[in-house]
Amino acid sequence: MGNQNKPSLTRKRLSTLAVTTTLAAVGVGVIGTGAANAATNSGIAHSQDGTTPATSPHTAMIASASSGTTADDYLKATVDLTGTQFDLTKVPAGNMPTATITWKDGGTPQTVAIGMDGKPVTPLQHFTYDKVGSYNITLTLDDGVAADATSTTKKIDIVAPTPVAKAPVLAATVTPKTVTAGGAVTVSLTGSSVDMSTDATKAVTTISWGDKTADTVLTGDPAKLTAADIAKLTHTYATAATYHLTVDLVDSNKVKATQVAYDVVVSAKGAVVVNRAAGSDRYATGLIISQHAWADNSKAATDTAHRQQAKAVVLATGNAFPDALAGVPLAKKAQGPLLLTDGMATTTNPDVLKEIQRILPTKDTTIFVLGGEKAISAGIKAELEAKGYTVVRLAGADRFGTALAIAQDPRAMNNPTHVILARGDEGTNHNGFADALAAGPYAANVFGGGNSAVVLSNNTMLDPATKAYVQSKLHVGDQNVAAIGGQAVTAVNSIPGADGLFVGAKGATRYETAAMVASRFTKPGTVGVATGLKFADALTGGAYMASVGGPLLLTDPSALSDFTSAELSMLKANVQEADIFGGTAAVSDDAGNAVAKLLNVATIGKF
Repeated sequence: MGNQNKPSLTRKRLSTLAVTTTLAAVGVGVIGTGAANAATNSGIAHSQDGTTPATSPHTAMIASASSGTTADDYLKATVDLTGTQFDLTKVPAGNMPTATITWKDGGTPQTVAIGMDGKPVTPLQHFTYDKVGSYNITLTLDDGVAADATSTTKKIDIVAPTPVAKAPVLAATVTPKTVTAGGAVTVSLTGSSVDMSTDATKAVTTISWGDKTADTVLTGDPAKLTAADIAKLTHTYATAATYHLTVDLVDSNKVKATQVAYDVVVSAKGAVVVNRAAGSDRYATGLIISQHAWADNSKAATDTAHRQQAKAVVLATGNAFPDALAGVPLAKKAQGPLLLTDGMATTTNPDVLKEIQRILPTKDTTIFVLGGEKAISAGIKAELEAKGYTVVRLAGADRFGTALAIAQDPRAMNNPTHVILARGDEGTNHNGFADALAAGPYAANVFGGGNSAVVLSNNTMLDPATKAYVQSKLHVGDQNVAAIGGQAVTAVNSIPGADGLFVGAKGATRYETAAMVASRFTKPGTVGVATGLKFADALTGGAYMASVGGPLLLTDPSALSDFTSAELSMLKANVQEADIFGGTAAVSDDAGNAVAKLLNVATIGKF
């Protein structure tokens, strides 16, 4: 009702008036108090004789209100002035008609501008309350004539919405998908979850193995499996056939996740085989391993070798080891190979790029680039992006920071409950990598149910960030940390109170440590062997062993190491395949033949 300069008025007559008030109800959620009647009921005030006055404004009763349904909008109210119209011929000179909203008792009134046509310039008016409660909204219409002023008040209850649980997420994988009779497969539930607004303790995961044995039923959050639960995720098939394995997840509200299903091919138990993957250099060896494991682009369904469809590639430099050490469990989780390229070049090695394009569709796939631009150049990343791939660089300020980035990044290992520490410094003669090579498949398949990240120590010391990360995993009553190698064990013990809260594997040599790690695997059908003095073949081979669920043993290049021989003897009752990674310069004929002899194999084949 403020005094303002009178505008040029177009003469109008009041025809109708419809004013409603509702609270916004948008987004996803449960409708709050009053929502059942949220459809607004407009009213028109009438004169005593029942006719609608033509020369004064009139207001409707404010309609019943509803609360919003999202965390952002449930405090938001809306007044709809659509249909409100003033007869501007009635407005006294020097005045303007007003629609005034007082959103709460004692609140500052909000005046709505009236246009040349006598209608509110903005018909929808919004207000956001600062907290839940009951509020009186008053709407006043005034054309400047005292007798015409009219108002109405309505109490509105603002209530917080009841959260609606998101559907559970089931992300199950099976390793391996092809076994011989008597062989075992393992289901990983990494990435599965239930909404925390539900009762996670009552979620049920059911695995039907497809061979008429009893289903495996796990109760509770699939992201927080107990040791007993993890033991139930491995199953042995006794008879050769193809079995349809299904995994289901239902939350406490009986909401079911999308079922995951796999066909497991079980062949008749035959002769044990020993194969060697040997290329002309480290890059070529990695390509041979990838070609053995992964199907042509989008042709996994018809692949006669039962190779899988890759969903990602982990790319690391072949010039140094540090960044790739933590990439082995990532390759398993992301479902793809670990490939090496000359990271100092401006483009990807041509044969490596060709392999990436062979196995990896550009849609819904990722290439993880490990390390900063000094490890994998900006040119390589740009080239892959230009080919249409989603490229994610995982990098820290140094090798220790890069390992942490891989462990913590939501797109990578996503901060799993379990973590493995292994040495990552250069060491004498640039060989401080050996323990981490054995740790990779262990992290990907055994420790923490096969959902563990690898982080690195600087010999026996921890940088502050890695120390804080490892310390955050140490809990009384749980063993969520493993230390592989003597230096890593010493590093973890440097954390106050760590004693007794972690698992350690500390051999007298790198070969004994690797054998100790291999002994933690349950009846593996495949084992891998690589040199313990060089890193490249053991990295690409280790990623393959992670994908098939077997351990990686290390040996001296010239002769099969005693601890390696002893562990192979312990495992051979279940081993159907042994894979040697690298040429004879990496694992000599004498060492390779010793592997074959232990397994009663006469000839070493090509991988």
